[in-house]
Amino acid sequence: MPLLVAAVLTMSAAQLLDLATFVAMVRAVGPEAEANPLVVFLFGAHGFPLVAIAKILLLAATTAIVALLLGVRPRPRPRMAAAVITAGIVVGLVGGLSNSVVFAAAGAFLV
Repeated sequence: MPLLVAAVLTMSAAQLLDLATFVAMVRAVGPEAEANPLVVFLFGAHGFPLVAIAKILLLAATTAIVALLLGVRPRPRPRMAAAVITAGIVVGLVGGLSNSVVFAAAGAFLV
């Protein structure tokens, strides 16, 4: 159980890194720099609040899916649960890194 908690917290941190770097990137460069068309649509329609709500809902849904995979009876699916958590971590880190690269390439720096 402590490993699961650590994994969910790591995934949450990676996804929130993506969100924070998205906000900084959009403020410095503009929303056209975002690579994800769904995020561009959400931002264009309702701004930062809806993007943040969607990110939190995705975190909750992913955590729920992992909990369901681990609670399946008679055979829990720990490998599949680990794959879902790993994907969530990797996607968050890649998003945060790509946003940071665009942000840095624009010559903007966090103060």
